[in-house]
Formats: sequence, C-alpha cells, structure tokens
Amino acid sequence: MISQIYKEVTNASKIIILRHRNPDPDAVGSQIALKLLLQTAFPEKEIYATGIDLPIFDWIGKMDQLDQTDYTGALIIAVDTANTERIDDDHDLSFVKKIIKIDHHPNVDPFGAINWVKDHYSSCAELIFKFASKTNLQITPKIADCLYAGIIGDTNRFLYADTNFRTLDAAAKLIKLGANASKISHEENEINLQTARLEAYMLENFSLNDSGFAYIVLNKQLLDIFNLNPGELDYAVPLIGKIDSVKTWAVLSENETNVFRVNLRSKNIPINSIAEKFGGGGHALASGVYIHGTESVDSLIKEMDNITSKNTKIDE
Repeated sequence: MISQIYKEVTNASKIIILRHRNPDPDAVGSQIALKLLLQTAFPEKEIYATGIDLPIFDWIGKMDQLDQTDYTGALIIAVDTANTERIDDDHDLSFVKKIIKIDHHPNVDPFGAINWVKDHYSSCAELIFKFASKTNLQITPKIADCLYAGIIGDTNRFLYADTNFRTLDAAAKLIKLGANASKISHEENEINLQTARLEAYMLENFSLNDSGFAYIVLNKQLLDIFNLNPGELDYAVPLIGKIDSVKTWAVLSENETNVFRVNLRSKNIPINSIAEKFGGGGHALASGVYIHGTESVDSLIKEMDNITSKNTKIDE
C-alpha cells in the first residue's frame, strides 16, 4: 500500500492534502508534515494543504487558500478523515485526478481510490511517520515537530490505550530527528483565560449518573458568554474524564441554534456505536457526531447512560 501511494505521488504534478472538519493537532500535524515531506522530496510539484485556518494551530502551520480551478487534475490525499462528510473542504472534488485516504479510524467509508487505513495506530501522524520512513523521505526538525504534535495530541500525551511500543518508538525517533518535545507539550497543554473559565463552569455544572456516565450541555447563549475562538472548546473535552468515578462522558455544545456538536469519550467502554447510531463515528473510546434538537440530545444521553450501565453490570 505504501509503495502504491508513493507511486501515485511520484506521478502527480499537483497534490492537495485535506483533513477533517474541526481539526485537532493530529489532523493539522499530519497534513502539514505530509505537505513538507513531499515539498522537500519533489520541489518541482505543486503541493498544498488546505482547510479552515484556525489560529490556535498556527504554531503547527498555516493553510493554503485555494480556488475551485486549483483542484482540476489534482491528486487528493485526505488524512485523519473517517468519512466523506467530515472532509474539511467545500469544493467540488469531481474534478480531481484521484483521492487517497490515509487514516487511523474504523474504515466505515472507504471513499478513496486507495485506502490506507490502520485503526490500531495511535494517530494519523504515526502513519505519516511510517510512510516517510519506508520511502526514505527526509524528516526535517519542523516535520518532526508536526508529527510529534499529532502523536501526543491523539494519545493525550501517551495516556490513551492505543499507545504502545510502536508509538513510543516513533516519538523517540522524532525527538532524535529534532522534535522539540517540551515546547510541543507546552503548546498542547496551554489554555487561555476563556477556556479556563469554561472548564471551571463545566466542573461545577456537569451531571453524573449512577452508571458512571457524565455529561454537560453547553447551549449557544452560554458559549457566547465565554467567547471562545474556534477549536478552543476541544481543549476542555477531556476534563470530566479526569474524575475517578466517571467511566464515560459527553460534551454537547450548541454552536448553532438547535445544532449540537457531541464529543463522546470513554475510559474503557466502547462508545462509537452510539455515535454511529446518530450518524457520526470515530474510535471505540473517542467519537463524535452532530445532532439536531433537544429530543435528539435527550435520546443520546439516554443511550450513553444505558451502554455505560450495561457494561458496568458486566464488569461487576
């Protein structure tokens, strides 16, 4: 599969690298790293990374702004994106040469002509590191920074279950290649005052059911008060899971009236089936979905409580 992707890259004159909506450090880190890898190896090619530019990720890299005409005949590589609906690009992709999918989520939508999907990998950045290593692409210190940021972002600094010897080996090699581990960890750990106040509110106001399922619904009026920049809410999602009695949790945020973005998390109970039931998806212990209306909110909360309660009884 790696050699097949490399052949497509070699034959393409224009490459556009995409990632998922509401990006995280893994999505942006993988995207920028792959762009820089290919630019270094193929300086004669047109190579872009595009999507919504979020200031909170400027320290990883900036996005290219493209027009529809730029897509004609381009090879598309979509990284860290589970399904077509999550691609952060509103351009018409029917004019592209081919789409390659590189991802580490369950492959529920193999939308690429080539699909390199390894859902047992900690991050897409770890996959990009493997691609670079196997094809002898040069990893500069800046590229190492991007990949290390993606790895520690999706493992929450090696906290999550997908962290294994391969993950730690990749991280160590990236540090040897110049990744500034301390600086990147501080970048990903730091929050601004608005986010800190939101976290304080969440700890004061979340609900915890007897099953061990915890949740909080942040309505639009409340979020407007905190005045967060795009992407900053994501830093608060792991917070509730730090509490020892919490087994699964959900953060529901109403960014548009009656449209709720739902982040589902779990310590060891698979919850991605709930996200899929409502039209979303993701990893077994970290999934997401958009739902509409308070009835859907109530239904999802009930489903999460049920699956948590059911698995708790099995463990007991």
